[in-house]
Amino acid sequence: MIKEKMTEKPKKLLDKSLKKTKKLLSDSPLNKILQGIAESFKQDTSLRILSIVVAIAIWAVVSISVYPTMERVYYNVPVKISLENTYAEANQLDVITSSTEIVTVKLSGNRSQIGEIKSEDLTAMVDVSSVMMPRSYKLHMNVECSKAAEFEVVSIEPDTISVSFDKIISKELPITPQLENVRIAQGYMSGDAVVTPSTVTVTGPQDMVNSITKVCARVSPEKELDSTYEFTTDELVLYNNNAVISDDNEMLSFDKTAFAIQIPVFVRQTLPLEVNIINAPDKFDLDYFRSQLVFSISAIDIAAPNDKIKELKSLNIGTINMREVDVGSVFEFKAENFLPDGYENLTQIDTVTVTCPSEGIKKKAIAIKGKDIQFVNRPAQYEFEPVSSGMTLFVVGDEEQIDSITREDITAQIDLIDFDMQEGDHKMSVGFIISSYDKVWFNGGDGIATPKIIVKASVAEEEVLEE
Repeated sequence: MIKEKMTEKPKKLLDKSLKKTKKLLSDSPLNKILQGIAESFKQDTSLRILSIVVAIAIWAVVSISVYPTMERVYYNVPVKISLENTYAEANQLDVITSSTEIVTVKLSGNRSQIGEIKSEDLTAMVDVSSVMMPRSYKLHMNVECSKAAEFEVVSIEPDTISVSFDKIISKELPITPQLENVRIAQGYMSGDAVVTPSTVTVTGPQDMVNSITKVCARVSPEKELDSTYEFTTDELVLYNNNAVISDDNEMLSFDKTAFAIQIPVFVRQTLPLEVNIINAPDKFDLDYFRSQLVFSISAIDIAAPNDKIKELKSLNIGTINMREVDVGSVFEFKAENFLPDGYENLTQIDTVTVTCPSEGIKKKAIAIKGKDIQFVNRPAQYEFEPVSSGMTLFVVGDEEQIDSITREDITAQIDLIDFDMQEGDHKMSVGFIISSYDKVWFNGGDGIATPKIIVKASVAEEEVLEE
């Protein structure tokens, strides 16, 4: 009884299967084989399992014979866009964007061949034969297989792909620093920031690259500066006029990715101006003369790159040679000459004029005779005699002192300390001394420190030497 119960269910299943098989193969030679298997199944349990296996194999053979073709769906089939030997390539177009990178493909074909194909054996090739100019296209695809198999494409999902084409160009643009959170401490000011490297070459779609009007290197950290500082950044911000370009910058490439931004920080200072005085007579009252000078601007605003400027009390703009000073003389000094390197002129005045006094100032001509010239530090074996009979000396200064001064108040002398011990004519400088006046000076006319005259040098006679 137990044995009969155990075999009852498999028997029913096999009978059902055999009935279907008989129906399909009623006119087939296999019918007799199946009948023999059925009879054996009734007689011997050991053959029953073998019969099931054989029946399945026969069913597979029958399926292939009766249904030789099949359909199969393949997922994640890659999309490929090739522009080789196309109008797009000839017109220098490139793929900018595509709506998808994978598709789902359904194929129909011989069971034995379709069953061997996998998704990675397939490629959805985009048909770009209609692409001739920069714009977006909806394109169809063809399915290619890396294996030698015959099949028909039942469907591709999606059945079209949106692809944008454009020319790829390169453009060099200057880098502008963008210092959003940088502040300058009170009492200081910043100079022009310097970006290194100063330019970047942007490569990408023609329309996108041409829309860029400015490239900024942005510094994001907050910082207050009281000295020159250098930031580094790799953050570039692209602008179209004043609007930030929000397109996907992944379509663009840059030949440089790191930038240094140096921000010079200066100390601001307002300094009074002064000049240096040279070739003034001994005991000359320089304070008097300085008080008479009129500056076109009395002080200047400057900025310096270090705190040393805080120690300055005034700014010297140049030198006035007293030999060049006449009544009402005007001297010009260029800011580019008197400002040290690195200093910035905040006043924006490039020339300072200094006018010498004219009110209460007078000029007098005094004749100096050759015989009145003294020789100091004279070698004992030489005699010296001015070839010129004399010269005219111009004296400028306070009106009252000029009216009082005479030739006797002036000492003219030639210093022979550097005499070369050669006979003949020599051109020698004449110096002058005013002993009793402190508000007058000599005007050389040609601006030289001392005028020069011709002096004849000769060896003294022996009797003169003996005396």
